[in-house]
Amino acid sequence: MNTADRARFEEANKAIHPVEKQWHFPIMTKYGYEAVTKEGIGFVRSYTYRHPTMDRSMTVTTGASADYWDDPNPNGGHGYWSDLEPHLIKLNRAGAIERLADCL
Repeated sequence: MNTADRARFEEANKAIHPVEKQWHFPIMTKYGYEAVTKEGIGFVRSYTYRHPTMDRSMTVTTGASADYWDDPNPNGGHGYWSDLEPHLIKLNRAGAIERLADCL
């Protein structure tokens, strides 16, 4: 890579990406998660989300071929972008069952 290309590459890698414009934001907020990380910088960025009532946090990484998520909590897991919403649906169902059991 020549000097001019390297300079353009380095400048592009400084780009700021607000969480609201990322593919995962509408999915995570739909299931009650709040963004802890408000913006990411560069080609590959990680965003942390927290669920206020389930006491869970997750990380979503996105960018150059890096669209994956990690849930280090009990019953968590990890996967690629297409696995995120099914995982959140599973967690919501489990949470609803736990809340129902607490009421009995």
